[in-house]
Amino acid sequence: MVNKAEKISRIFKVLSNPLRLKILALCLTKERTVRELCKILKVSKPLLISHLKKLIEVGLIEYKTEIDPEKLIIRKYYRTPKGILIKLDERILLSIAEECERGEG
Repeated sequence: MVNKAEKISRIFKVLSNPLRLKILALCLTKERTVRELCKILKVSKPLLISHLKKLIEVGLIEYKTEIDPEKLIIRKYYRTPKGILIKLDERILLSIAEECERGEG
């Protein structure tokens, strides 16, 4: 079982990368495709996808999939979930302290 301190530590580790912060910020303003993000950030597709995976793993980015019937391709639209950044406040640290005091962390 992953305790809160470990979970938050993973989130902060993911956020410590400037490119991931830029991706997070861009996906906060509107849904973006890999193509859009690569163009704006001037990075390769494999590099971008690697960073997106890390953001998705910790729940900072989500996506929806759509099929383009004209081009017969699948598109993913990435976004920052609503309210996710509000959760990163002092309540997190307080809940970690509570876990430690109960001997859980």
